[in-house]
Amino acid sequence: MTSGELTDRVVFYEPTATTDSLRGQAVAYTTIVATLWCKWRSLTTRERLVSQAMDVIPEFRVTIHYRTGITTQMRAERVGGDEGACQVVGVTPDEGRRFLEVDLVRVL
Repeated sequence: MTSGELTDRVVFYEPTATTDSLRGQAVAYTTIVATLWCKWRSLTTRERLVSQAMDVIPEFRVTIHYRTGITTQMRAERVGGDEGACQVVGVTPDEGRRFLEVDLVRVL
């Protein structure tokens, strides 16, 4: 992987708890953590089968430059994409901690 392959943009959001008029708690994903260059791709059938050991089978994999602070509590959205909001379900750094692979599942 090289930096030149990071041709898409992704926005990561963190959850924010809000209180509605009836004093109920709601979680909104409106706080932007980062907007980063990435490689966004759909997982192949083989990759999805390998991922079946997880509780949730990811649909997409985003590769970004390594950074701390990206967690499974966040959501992500591709800038200009039609996938909509996606929940982060896995975060895996490469061996040299040069890149970070983020697995996502679409939020309905």
